[in-house]
Amino acid sequence: MRPATYPAPVQPQPSPLDRSQRKVLRRIGTVAGVVLLAAAVVAIVRNAAIVDSLSRAFASPRWDALAVLAGTVVAQQVLTSTVFWLLMRRHGPVGFEEMNALIAASTLANYVPLQAGSIGRLAYHKVVHGIPVKTSLVVILVSMGLVAMGLVALTVAGLWVSRAGASWWWVAVAPLAWVPLLAGRATRVVGTCLVLRTVELLVIAVQSWAAFRLSGWDIEPMAAVGVAVVAAIANLTPFIGNGLGVREWAVGLAAPLLGGYETDAGLAAQLTGRAVDALMAVAMGGPALAWIASRRIVPAPVPTPGATLDSARP
Repeated sequence: MRPATYPAPVQPQPSPLDRSQRKVLRRIGTVAGVVLLAAAVVAIVRNAAIVDSLSRAFASPRWDALAVLAGTVVAQQVLTSTVFWLLMRRHGPVGFEEMNALIAASTLANYVPLQAGSIGRLAYHKVVHGIPVKTSLVVILVSMGLVAMGLVALTVAGLWVSRAGASWWWVAVAPLAWVPLLAGRATRVVGTCLVLRTVELLVIAVQSWAAFRLSGWDIEPMAAVGVAVVAAIANLTPFIGNGLGVREWAVGLAAPLLGGYETDAGLAAQLTGRAVDALMAVAMGGPALAWIASRRIVPAPVPTPGATLDSARP
């Protein structure tokens, strides 16, 4: 039997955006996010009524809302990690615990300019698992596409509930739209990821409810679902880590339409949620970074063109 050989390397195809162009766009996105975030803070400070409401809310904090907000951050972290683990494990030996640590660490590092977390995660998969950067990028794009499909399911469910006058909790059945995909072997992974992404959007809705409540405003469940849809769309903004600044203004501008609140009230609630989110990112991402750093990293073997499978084995 002839030994199997590795195929000759494929010549890289030109990318619509080379590395230097992406770096420039990331810098622009970072600056834009920081400017938008600063503008949100300024807008809130200039609104005496909003400042007064926040002062009273923080003087007597709603601990139940704070606990829910922290819990939803943890839940979102686990759901996101599970989706990426399911999508990545077919390309390399990525462990579930390892993926959770990578997502937690990259979430924290993405608060650093130029999306350092995402870049670091791509490099880690390349070095440790031998997964090409291009493959990791495709997985990220697929993950974003799954979020978009989940948004469609949640939006349709929300519109049906609103028009039919049904109870708000019927929105929670939106993830069931993807259950038929679980029956087929070829669609099982995608179906599972769609269910998880849609559940994650519901978690973001609960997170939005808690952020408004912690800031001193009670928000209706269906309005919270609308806020979650707007926030999730804002988080998809490319070249801006964690949707910094964009999410705050998107929800702020949508607040009058979704719940009848002032724009500044929406900004304040999102900034409150952002503060808790950042603290939780430090609490989860710090140990994750330490765990990754303590591991004995063994680079994945890189096969040379023309080498046989037998000669590539250690």
